[in-house]
Amino acid sequence: MTAIKTKALCIFRYQDKVLLSQGYDPRKDETYLRPIGGSIEFGENSLQAVEREVLEEIHQQIVHPRLLGVLENLFIFDGLSGHEIVFVYEAEFANLKQYQQHEIKGCETDGSTYVARWLSRKQIERNQYPVYPKGIEQWLFTE
Repeated sequence: MTAIKTKALCIFRYQDKVLLSQGYDPRKDETYLRPIGGSIEFGENSLQAVEREVLEEIHQQIVHPRLLGVLENLFIFDGLSGHEIVFVYEAEFANLKQYQQHEIKGCETDGSTYVARWLSRKQIERNQYPVYPKGIEQWLFTE
């Protein structure tokens, strides 16, 4: 049985950069970028989920969270079709030292690890890695 998943992602900005984690799809042999976040659990709202996900993955508390919008994402990952509704937030770190880190190590609930980096628009374009979910680009950088 397939189901629509609900997710909450958080965009962090600092100067002209945005914090994005790097992922990999082995079936497509594709490296991609995405904000930090994950699934909304039963009984919690999207704000509670984004606060929990950031705390679980990178051990940081957030302040001033604000909902930017909601995306519907139909995709294929590792050869399997997926469908998700994604609540996209922006927030700041309570611990300002995070803005001085070039990279931040994260850990998913399944034990897999990742590295999140502060990237400028030019760095993202130069690397030519797609940023997922599609449609999130509109909120990555403030003009």
